[in-house]
Amino acid sequence: MQPNTLTKISRWREILSSCDQFGYLTTSQIQRLHNLGSRRNVSRILNDMGGLLSSFRESETVWYLSAKGRKEIGSENVRKRTLHVQHSIMRNEVYIAYRPDLWKPEYSLKWDGNELVADAIFRKNGAYTFLEIDLTQSIAANERKIAAYRELRDSGKWQAKYGVFPTLMVLTSSDYRKQKLRSLVGDLKSEVLIFSDIT
Repeated sequence: MQPNTLTKISRWREILSSCDQFGYLTTSQIQRLHNLGSRRNVSRILNDMGGLLSSFRESETVWYLSAKGRKEIGSENVRKRTLHVQHSIMRNEVYIAYRPDLWKPEYSLKWDGNELVADAIFRKNGAYTFLEIDLTQSIAANERKIAAYRELRDSGKWQAKYGVFPTLMVLTSSDYRKQKLRSLVGDLKSEVLIFSDIT
């Protein structure tokens, strides 16, 4: 096998693995995750991958594993186009921006009979962050979830096991929602950002 062919297959497998890990990735996210150079080069690589990936158009092309791609890497994660795609894309954008050393999406937190599912938890330079993506959730639902984070912090359960309570990062879609969410987080150590703050 030619060295160029081995490089191409290796790159394809890395892209397939990323699509498996993150679920849905835009063309620009794949470009940045894999340092693929120009937009034209990325498009060529993704189009060369043939039936290994499926795609659809949002504001840009969104890629995910096809049945053939899942078989190629032994994945059992079946993805379809859903209303949850934009949420996943925003969450993935945080990973790409921060490149944490630990990343766990849909992380379940349980304490004293309570449960809270963070959109993700990540660790960078030893510091943990809880991530919440706010796209269309009502402010009342956000208020309940933020209150649950405050309750977890006040219980001391996290701190007893891991040390310092994590920062709560909330990524939202508009300045209006950003201001509303900032007022809700109150005394929690937090960062409230809009999508354009990290891209």
